[in-house]
Amino acid sequence: MTWVDLVVFGFLLVSGLLAFGRGLVREILGIGAWIGSVALAFFGLPMTRGIVRTWFSTPEWVDPVSFILVFLISLIILMLIAKMIGGFVRGSVLGGVDRTLGLVFGLARGATVVIIAYILGQMVFPIDRWPDAVLRARTLTPIYEAAKWVRDQLPDPYRPHTLDPPPAGRDATSEALLRANPQGRATGKQPERE
Repeated sequence: MTWVDLVVFGFLLVSGLLAFGRGLVREILGIGAWIGSVALAFFGLPMTRGIVRTWFSTPEWVDPVSFILVFLISLIILMLIAKMIGGFVRGSVLGGVDRTLGLVFGLARGATVVIIAYILGQMVFPIDRWPDAVLRARTLTPIYEAAKWVRDQLPDPYRPHTLDPPPAGRDATSEALLRANPQGRATGKQPERE
């Protein structure tokens, strides 16, 4: 294992624990609050332009400030609503189920972020220019397999065509991922003496 494996596992763990603490309902409503805030900002932009125009002398600032203003106000309101509903569910009989499903959701979210990072990393840098620690990571092959599956699900115009496999000789099984890679005396061989 390399430090890259530890970062991947740490990221998945943190994402899962955060979602476990918040619960599935609050996580889903939180994502909905972000999406709803963006939608409200687009719809509210024409209505707030006139008010914001009186604050600035330069017209270039009117649209961005109007968008950000509506976005932030709606995000705060929607997040408060999400927090209240999540609190009701958490305090109910379904609190344990909500947290458990939140953990599953958090792990899936973390895996999605790692897969997207892998795809974007290959779009920016070819895999042969990646650091050695990344190429030696045991999690690289399973991440590649998942990224390949995600790529195959996308419509052709949106499909990244630069997804290269990791170096050959990598096994994608969970057994290979967890198998130790001993070095030195841990191999069971006596060191050679001069």
